[in-house]
Amino acid sequence: MSEQVAAAIRAKIREHGPIAFSKFMEIALYGAGGFYERPPVGAHGDFVTSPHVHPVFATMVCRALRTFHAALGEPASFRVTEVGAGDGTMARQLIGELTDIEVDYTAVEASAGARAALDAIDGVCVMAELGGGAHVVLANELLDNLPFDRVRGDREIRIGLDGDRFVEIETPRGPSAGVEIVEPVGAFAFIDRLAPMLDPGYALLIDYGAVGSAGGDVHGYRDHRVVADLLADPGSTDITVGVDFERIARRAEERGLVAFPTVTQHDALRALGFEDWIREELDRQVELIDARDGLEAVRTWSGRSRATLLVDPIALGRMRWLVLATPGLPAPAWLTSDQS
Repeated sequence: MSEQVAAAIRAKIREHGPIAFSKFMEIALYGAGGFYERPPVGAHGDFVTSPHVHPVFATMVCRALRTFHAALGEPASFRVTEVGAGDGTMARQLIGELTDIEVDYTAVEASAGARAALDAIDGVCVMAELGGGAHVVLANELLDNLPFDRVRGDREIRIGLDGDRFVEIETPRGPSAGVEIVEPVGAFAFIDRLAPMLDPGYALLIDYGAVGSAGGDVHGYRDHRVVADLLADPGSTDITVGVDFERIARRAEERGLVAFPTVTQHDALRALGFEDWIREELDRQVELIDARDGLEAVRTWSGRSRATLLVDPIALGRMRWLVLATPGLPAPAWLTSDQS
């Protein structure tokens, strides 16, 4: 347990009484000593994201960015803002792929440790908070980690103390929802800040979730394993829930944006040319075998195998891509292409 985090949460409870779950999350994940103070992503961290699985993910995202660039009239300085940029893996890959376009790249990170890593990347402006203007805002696996409140029936789940131990306390809250739901207060605040930045522009939001539901139970994540007890180790465990994309899209539309129908990552990557890339890699593997370069052939096979996780419907392929745009901009062709 991070004693610094635990002490901060206890102080907040003793000062104000039981606190909203979103406040508990904010301190546990983003406060001093919290889970995101140091980048937790990567093979040696607590979890991996699509850019860490294989660089082809960034290649496909670059193709999506190019469609946005074209739809916006090919601005001379293409302003891209990545929110929740983590250790900078995707930022490096995207900048490396977009060398033929003048890209003004901004990486936004709440984590001081992540910002230090991002500062070392040439061509990246690093910020702690979302702000300014952009042609494209990109967020990969961000929304599911933004603070949310929890409601169980007609009761709100707040966090209180039993001695020094953190416990759930249910307090009255309006009409019953019938089931436990989450109120994505952090994601709503993100949309509220994002909307005025795009003038004009697009946002590409990629995350776990579903349309019309939270997409899963609230849970923690640490050392590449699911953690059930979210209160035992605040600051040492990620806290997440699947995103209700219908509610996020509705919030965006209330803020004046157009929300195009979501697609799975499986379908998005296929529409952007993933299967062509797979065939090219297979051809390359055959050529390497014919040239008796067995080691490189094995590496090619291994990379191709990892990359298939990106489109696997029971793995990363089940993630959803939501594209938002200012009014008047077209839906990109890859978003509406028939993948049947």
